[in-house]
Amino acid sequence: MSEEQQIADYCEKGRAHWPDEPVTPLKSASVQCQMEETFYEHYLRYFQNAEEKRRWNVDTDIPWAAAEGNASELVVSIIESFCAVESFLPDYTSKIMALIRKSKGRALFQANWGYEESKHSLALERWLIASGKRTEDEMEDFERSLLGAEWKLPFETPRQMICYTMIQELATGLNYTNLRKLVHENGEGDPCLDKALRWLSSDESAHYNFFRKGVKTYMALDPEGTIADIKYVFDNFAMPAHALIPEWEKRGAEIEASGIYGPKMYLAKIRKPVLEDLNISRTQLKEAGLPSHEIDEVADRAETKAEQAKQALYPRITSLPAIPVAASRVQKNHVVRLFFGSPISGNPAFYIKWNIKNSRKRQVNFIVPLIFKRN
Repeated sequence: MSEEQQIADYCEKGRAHWPDEPVTPLKSASVQCQMEETFYEHYLRYFQNAEEKRRWNVDTDIPWAAAEGNASELVVSIIESFCAVESFLPDYTSKIMALIRKSKGRALFQANWGYEESKHSLALERWLIASGKRTEDEMEDFERSLLGAEWKLPFETPRQMICYTMIQELATGLNYTNLRKLVHENGEGDPCLDKALRWLSSDESAHYNFFRKGVKTYMALDPEGTIADIKYVFDNFAMPAHALIPEWEKRGAEIEASGIYGPKMYLAKIRKPVLEDLNISRTQLKEAGLPSHEIDEVADRAETKAEQAKQALYPRITSLPAIPVAASRVQKNHVVRLFFGSPISGNPAFYIKWNIKNSRKRQVNFIVPLIFKRN
């Protein structure tokens, strides 16, 4: 699987059983009222899917007895670094909750998010000990070295923070996905670590999708302000807690050198995929002040995907439909154009319009001219 396919696959996994549904602004309700109602509906759908399809147990759903000690010190150091980032969960949860407390849907999600994220640090720490790479005393010493620091909100408004968490969750999920890929390629993995990283990546993908849907809600109801906030957050984005973790410069260099995450990867595998995933139009990208080369690349790819999705709705080969007009009503030398595809409407004008438009775009001649002559 190519890197682009890997990213697309990761983004799609978070949407399993929850397809995108367009938000239509209502003139009879305020923007804030519509936004809160939509967020709450999103949370209920998210929670239902999590309860039915994605919940996992740290004790029973990871084969701890299969943990092995064949991982290199580099891999162990990277897992320890991720564990350190996850350890600031009390700050992430409490400070974001204080910012969005008045939003019922977002507040409930934040509480659920904190529960799911708490399992991540537990799983990573437990693997480090179960594999024999770290002792309990060493992990306690490491945790104590982090206690003096406190994470602070990187942005001030609820909308900017949901843009930030959307980007951050995608980056975190890809970190786990790339780490799992690294240990497989180097033969350093074990069934325990593999299963743990699968669960963590699955959670992060679902979190990304919730935040993405929230950003798309903001875009539908306030496109100009939301696009400006997306650009501002992208321009000032940094992964959480890095400045608070001892020796992060060395740890970050290890992560980048291993091909898991870094500045170049951020631009290619986070920023551009997010912009494409949000279906931001070419005009909106220009209004946001993004570089012209980035606008063209993102917009071209988005338009190509949209066209491919549209074409996929119609089967390419089926039986011929019935002639859409009665032969007795056809004038001399009148040409009736038919197409190979499912009859969409009984209206002959629609047949002809659909045919000409799509045959030209596909550059495939699906039109069969039939000539009827009056006796």
